This record gives sequence, C-alpha cells and structure tokens, in this order.
Amino acid sequence: MQKSGSPRPKVAHGDGSMSPPPVEVNRYLYEKIYAELKEEILSGKYKKGDWFPPERVLKNRFNTTHLTVRNALAKLVLDGYIERYSGKGTVVLYSRGRSSETRRQLRFTRAHLIVGTIDTANAILLESLEQGFRRLSIPVRFSCHHGDALLEASLHTTASEEDALIILEPAASEASLLHSADPLRNTIVVRGSDDRFAGPQVVTDDRRGASDAVRYLLSLGFREIALLSASLVVSGEKQMRGYEEGLALQGIPLDKSLIVNGTPGMEGGAASCRRILAGHENCRAFLCASDETAAGAIALLMERGLAAGRDCSVIGWGNTPLAEAIGLTTVDPGISRLGEQVMATVVEAMARGAFPEGIFTVAPELKLRSSCAPAPPAKDERLRGPRIQ
Repeated sequence: MQKSGSPRPKVAHGDGSMSPPPVEVNRYLYEKIYAELKEEILSGKYKKGDWFPPERVLKNRFNTTHLTVRNALAKLVLDGYIERYSGKGTVVLYSRGRSSETRRQLRFTRAHLIVGTIDTANAILLESLEQGFRRLSIPVRFSCHHGDALLEASLHTTASEEDALIILEPAASEASLLHSADPLRNTIVVRGSDDRFAGPQVVTDDRRGASDAVRYLLSLGFREIALLSASLVVSGEKQMRGYEEGLALQGIPLDKSLIVNGTPGMEGGAASCRRILAGHENCRAFLCASDETAAGAIALLMERGLAAGRDCSVIGWGNTPLAEAIGLTTVDPGISRLGEQVMATVVEAMARGAFPEGIFTVAPELKLRSSCAPAPPAKDERLRGPRIQ
C-alpha cells in the first residue's frame, strides 16, 4: 500500500519508459486558470508590486466569464499571491524573497445558510454552497425563518455569537434585519438587497428577468399579461418592478388588477390564476413567481379547457427540474452561479480579513420551452394593435 505523502506511482509504457500518471482533467475551470496564473507569478513574470491583469483582460484571454476569473483570482488572494483593491486593481504580493509576515485572516466555526422559504431554488443554493465549503473544510448548517422577521433575528443572533459565517436570505418585511441600522457581523446577504446594508450582497437580477419575460410575451402578441406573485418570495418586489418596466418600454399601460399576490406553490398558483380570470376572462398570458406557481396556473387553465403553448402562454421562475418535466418556459435566475459568487466572496474575505462591500449581481436567462406560443387571433384584429418585433 502506498504511504500517505509518498510520490505518485509512474505509469509504464510498452517501450519500457516511465511517465507520471495522467493529470485529472475534471477540475473546475477556475482552478485551471488559477494554476496557470500562479505558475506565471512563481516563474517571475510578475514581480512584487506589479499590477496584475484586470478581470476583463483575463476573461478574454481564457474565453470564459467574469465569475470564473473572479473565482480564480479569489483563490490567488487566499493563497497570498495577489491583493485586490476595490476600484483600483490587483497587485502582486509574491516575490522569491518575500518576508514571512503572516496576514490577518478570517476564520469561521461553520457556515449557516438562513433562508425564507424551503423551495427548489434554495435547495440548489444549499447544494452549491455545501460543495464550496467542503473544499474549505467548513461545515454547513441550514435554517428557514419562513418570512418571520423575529425568527430571522433569533437565528442570526445565535449564529453570530457562535462565530459562524452567515449567508442570509432576508425576510420580505420592513422589520427584516436587512433594513436594520445595526451592522450585521460576518454576514453575506443573498437574493434580497438594500442600499442601506453596507456588507456584501449577492443577488440575481430579478428586475431584468421579469422585464425580459414580459417583453417576450408582448412579442408573441399578448396585450393582457398577468403577474402571479407570491407574498413570501424575496424577489417579488424586483419582479414587480421588472414587470412594470417591461410594459412601459412598449407603451402598455399598467393595469394593477392583472397583478395578484398569492401564496407560493401549485395551490397558490391555481388560486391566483382563478382570481385573474374572474376579472379578465380573456387574459391568456401569465408570468409567475416560481415554477410551482406556474404549474398551478397551468392546471387551472387546463380545467378551463385552455392548453399552455396552444391557447395561452405561461412563464415560470427558477428553471427547476419541474420546468423541464412539464415543458415550462421559465426565467433561470442563475442560483448555481449565485452560489459560486458567494464562495468567491467568502474566499476573498477570509484572505483579506474583511468582507468586500457592494452588490454582486448574477444575470438571468429566459429558457424557452413549449408553454408559450403566439397569441391566438383576436375577434377584431383592429383591437389588438401591431405585434412587437
């Protein structure tokens, strides 16, 4: 048996020569970029005090995303090769003759993810964070405050007293910790954001996602578009703003009777859809706060003899396995990418000894499937107006 720490065995070839075993190629792309940049620093290409290439240059060089480059740079920061200064750039710290001074680093007993709802999106976020923290040997705990601001505060206080790193999805309430004047220690806010919070916030661009979805429905010829929101969804306010923005960009007046704020899940989606049809029996386009809400709306429409993708169009939110299973067009907010950005922020904070400030935004994508189709012909085409291109 090979002893721990002993050299890796070599591979014998048919000609009798020996070579090292093949290197595993399944590593994350950011780790490969990290390894290449680290080698350049060690080789002396960059000296201590030199400015390191900016993200956009590295992004083009490696033909990848800003987020992937940011993860690689965060790992270089953690290992003490570079230092990043907000608004200024990145400076090389390493030199062959560098001093042995130790840098102040943050350390945490555990990571604690505190969320408002137990839904598929937060399950994806938890899985992404567990993988990231496993590489840092930090255990992860999970709690849900169900939108209760008092429970949110209690969970946060306990985690803070135990020197935990806190990843918080804030309650959708003015009483939420996010709106508190007191600074939140060792806290990264996710999915919700507020300009009054000075710490790092990692969010999905829900406003843009909703706006893009509305504009897509308008391009299909719909003029009545309902928004089925959900009271416990943190992104609800931004979805609302994006919905209004999408209509305004095409000159469509806002009709607040087409907006229903119901409960999450399929039952809530069906109930919200029923309320819309009670006041707008000819409404055939629906933007929903979640894929589960959309599934409920589709079920209610089927009871009325209306098929999504034929008689009407329904868009969900989340790009969950449910969306793929039922052919639901949906907004993918990028929860996995959000988790990656959280990990990059954590690594940078641990290396610098302080959390970076600001809002880090993940861009959404509209996933087109079979639940959307062009609007059916109106009884009087003159009432429809021109179709948006």
